[in-house]
Amino acid sequence: MKKLKKIFGSVYFRFLAVFIGAFMISLLIPAIGANVARAPEIKRDMNTSIYETATKIKQYTDSGEMPLGEAVKLFSGKGFDIRIIGTLKESGIRLNDEDLKILIDENGILARSDSRGMRGGREMPEMFAMFSADGKWVIITPNFRSGPMADFRANQIWFVLVPLVLGTVLIILASITVARPVKEISKASKQVAKGDFSVRLKPCGSGEIRELAENFNSMVGELSSNEYLHKEFVSNVSHEFSTPITSLKGYAKLLKNDDISPEKREEYADIIISESERLSRLSADLLKLSELEYKGRISERKTFSLDEQIRSAIILLQYSWESKNIDLDIDLDEVNFSGDESLLYQVWVNLISNAVRYTDSGGKIRISLADGEAVTFSISDSGRGMTREETENVFRRFYKADKSRSSKGTGLGLAIAKKIAELHGGDITVSSVPSKGTTFTVVLPKNEE
Repeated sequence: MKKLKKIFGSVYFRFLAVFIGAFMISLLIPAIGANVARAPEIKRDMNTSIYETATKIKQYTDSGEMPLGEAVKLFSGKGFDIRIIGTLKESGIRLNDEDLKILIDENGILARSDSRGMRGGREMPEMFAMFSADGKWVIITPNFRSGPMADFRANQIWFVLVPLVLGTVLIILASITVARPVKEISKASKQVAKGDFSVRLKPCGSGEIRELAENFNSMVGELSSNEYLHKEFVSNVSHEFSTPITSLKGYAKLLKNDDISPEKREEYADIIISESERLSRLSADLLKLSELEYKGRISERKTFSLDEQIRSAIILLQYSWESKNIDLDIDLDEVNFSGDESLLYQVWVNLISNAVRYTDSGGKIRISLADGEAVTFSISDSGRGMTREETENVFRRFYKADKSRSSKGTGLGLAIAKKIAELHGGDITVSSVPSKGTTFTVVLPKNEE
């Protein structure tokens, strides 16, 4: 039962059923139409032929040119059945008074093309010609196994059968050609469902099937990339958590040692506090990133002064840039923006704090905000800059361009900032020249719904 269900549910069977069904209908409709159109004409011709044959046989026998048996033999086998009977009762045909008058009183030929008679005990339509000759009765009926009607039916059968066989063969070949790539895609999909992202399809031909194969390969490539990123993310999370946890465990054990000095004890306590704060920041950043990815869009917006918000972020970090004697060049247009105020504040704080962190003492940072078709925020520093590889990866989770100088960071700040910009319909890009500095640019569309 399951086997039959699988066969009937297969794509091959469905293709064949639909195509052959449609093809048969397309053949039967004209065949039926031809039958309807030609049948009356053939019927008239047969009726005329039967009557003419009856007339000739009667003439030959009535004139004495030939006996009845010879006349019947002469015309037999030409698409007619000719019977000689002794009485009218043997004919099995129901005759009325008018029929009897034609046959007996007038000694004529009774011809019917649509009468209803009795044969084999059942009422059925008949075509016949009937007359008397040499004291007997002659009945001429069409032979449907030969003659015009048989030829017509045979032609119709061949007209339907030959195209049907040839068409079915072509449809089977076409179905195999069309269904094979679909079956291959189905098989490949099962492999992908099992976690095998190495499977690829070979695009063949042109059109939708080739496009489907190419899209499948592209999808599997993306899934493979996402799987790699997922594994890398899990690995990074494990690493980022394990490092401070190991430190906490190690220094906590050292604190249990009674022989350490008060200075060392205080140093170890400070390290434990620092690593605890690092874990706290990491947990908070992971939760924030997860929350942003789950939200998918900004649900609550309000209009606020974007330039004042940026000034507030600069003031918040004043101690950091003043302690490094950094020269700030600030050029902010007045901009009222509709968005999530608290989320955008994180973006400015993150970008400005990063610029301060990677700018040497006595360096320069330029911050600008331009109001145009879109709102454009730009922050440039005179720091060490980044390589091409670093700029390509800087927005990845846990990525740290300079691991030796960024131990305080979690590697999630720029990923969070980029996600916030994307939720507002915008984006963050970076350009950098090694040893000359880096520029981050935030573009936010105005009046984003």
